[in-house]
Amino acid sequence: MSPTPRTLVRTLSAGTAAGLLAVSLAACGGSSNAGSASDCKPAHEGIKTITEGELTVASYDYAPATILDGDNVTGMEGDLINEIAKLECLKVTVSTSGGAGAVIPSVQSKRVDIGSGNWLRTKERTKIVHLSTPLWSDPQAIVSTKGLTSDDLEGKKVGSVAGNLWNDSMQKWLGDNFKIYQDDESIYADLKAGRIDALVASAASANYRFKTAPIEGVKVIAVKPNPHVPQFAAVGQVMLPSSLENDTLGKALDEDIQTLRENGTIKKILEKYGIDPKVGEPGAPTEL
Repeated sequence: MSPTPRTLVRTLSAGTAAGLLAVSLAACGGSSNAGSASDCKPAHEGIKTITEGELTVASYDYAPATILDGDNVTGMEGDLINEIAKLECLKVTVSTSGGAGAVIPSVQSKRVDIGSGNWLRTKERTKIVHLSTPLWSDPQAIVSTKGLTSDDLEGKKVGSVAGNLWNDSMQKWLGDNFKIYQDDESIYADLKAGRIDALVASAASANYRFKTAPIEGVKVIAVKPNPHVPQFAAVGQVMLPSSLENDTLGKALDEDIQTLRENGTIKKILEKYGIDPKVGEPGAPTEL
């Protein structure tokens, strides 16, 4: 997911803060008291979190990046966050209410320590949250049953989920033919029914979805640079957002991610979810 800060603020309801649902899972040695385990030595001393001994994460269902399963969060990012928590002897607590629209605002307002759900590094986000070092790269794609590319969308009915980075540009380009959805289920249902001609999404997310919920004839084609949509000019890098004011946590996240890349953990996580491990070497940090 790659929502813009502006859109996120619009979609966050006044009651979201009060309604955040917290569910906890153990992340250090499998113990529910991981944060206080006497035999667990954190990789970084002095990390400050909202609740001592816990790493509070705002997330939502966006497979394969994040998969909510009862009290657990798995998926590529979920597994990685649990590995980070093990390194720092922290218990993971997940706030799930509010969906994608609540994630960045929850980080900004310090209701959570980090966000999760396929957030891309962008210039605008550097102003409001700390962008962790890249986890992996995330090519975007045009998904259709007609083999459409990003050059073929003029005059077509195209969908995108609320908050995506490219929504404003595509709205200006396609006008009334561009429709914004609140969730994946609705947008893929409309694609299957032929109510839209194409949708724009993470290639990894779309391909993962079609393993269990295929649509006949569907094609996932990586976007190409398009003068109408400047956000298509480069491949985005996924990150974990944290508070700009929490330097200790931001630095620890960056170093832990690098440790998990160097020891092969990130490669194994990507392979587990059927993702080409090459995306786990995204290169130097960049912003869209």
